[in-house]
Amino acid sequence: MQAKIRKDGDVTVVDLSGRLDFESAEPFRETCQDLLLNSKVVFNLKDLNFVGSSGLGSFVNTLREFSQSNPVAPRFCHVRSEFKKLFDATGPEHFKVYDDENTAVTSFNAFSEADQKNP
Repeated sequence: MQAKIRKDGDVTVVDLSGRLDFESAEPFRETCQDLLLNSKVVFNLKDLNFVGSSGLGSFVNTLREFSQSNPVAPRFCHVRSEFKKLFDATGPEHFKVYDDENTAVTSFNAFSEADQKNP
């Protein structure tokens, strides 16, 4: 799996691509904690391939932990059905899913108190 990070205004977009596997799980977790924490983040899963269960649990746990620790809830777009099922099974309250990147990015403009965690 590869993660390409770019900016769209004040929103950080993370384009995830390639094959999700066990080896990529730890570097991805470190990237989330080191580079993305305290940011408005959209994870674009358009080019991420679901290839069996190797690394899947670590990937979803990393996303859930990031969602819990980031002051603003991250957004997800272009989420394929197999990932939606996993998101729903592991706690849908952690995953704000949008059909496309533009909608996910602009959703931060409609920032609500529900996006912020209680202190």
